Amino acid sequence: MPTYLLTWNPKHWPWKEFDEKYESARKHGYFNSQWSCGVTKRIKEGDRVFLLRQGVEPKGILAAGYATSATFEKDHFRDSGKTALYIQARFDTLLQPDTEILPRKLLDIGSLKEINWRTQSSGISIPSTAANELEALWRSHLDSLGLKSYLSADEVSGEKYSEGAVRRITVNAYERDPRARADCIAHYGTNCCICDFNFSSAFGDIGEGFIHVHHLKQLSDIGEKYSVDPVADLRPVCPNCHAVVHRRSPPYTIEEIKKRRLTSHSSQRS
Repeated sequence: MPTYLLTWNPKHWPWKEFDEKYESARKHGYFNSQWSCGVTKRIKEGDRVFLLRQGVEPKGILAAGYATSATFEKDHFRDSGKTALYIQARFDTLLQPDTEILPRKLLDIGSLKEINWRTQSSGISIPSTAANELEALWRSHLDSLGLKSYLSADEVSGEKYSEGAVRRITVNAYERDPRARADCIAHYGTNCCICDFNFSSAFGDIGEGFIHVHHLKQLSDIGEKYSVDPVADLRPVCPNCHAVVHRRSPPYTIEEIKKRRLTSHSSQRS
């Protein structure tokens, strides 16, 4: 899916409706907004968008959603007499900058390091590999906050959790239950099951408890509800391995990537 980065600099534009939008996201699961997209005209309805807070600390990602329109031109939000490009978007999540934001410093991992997170321009394109890593990082961050993206209240029975229910926004979004993620980590731990990397060992307290969780069954392929077993259906993986797993559609299996790592290491030693 084409993915773009939108930016917000409070120094240039005080978001007076922030509290209203925040409450809407918490109460209804989304909020609608018009947003500047810089000079790009490529954004189409249904494209993925992330909102980056710039200009003041803390900087980082505080919202994500989908474009609900193509780009259009209207009066500039700051300079009277000028015009700017905008999109309409529906965001499903909005975070409080001071206490909930996904910090800028966590965006320097794997292929995400290739993105210019210092950009002041809205509307830059995020390559697919980095977009996949950002999606996984965003989900993990929301899970750590106890928040849900695309979720409705599903019934829970025993150790099984209902996942995969489609809810129509502007595209199909597949529901995930953070309780399944928590049970996966409780069973397997936070080491990557492919390369054994541990964020806490590498980064100290800021990496404590951080790991991606990979679904062995792809929800977007199932297209219907199913009961996920956190032990049988999920695996903890680091962002790098997660990105490599998804470099093919359908994704590589955990076993395939493990074998490739062993083969690569063996050839390097010989």
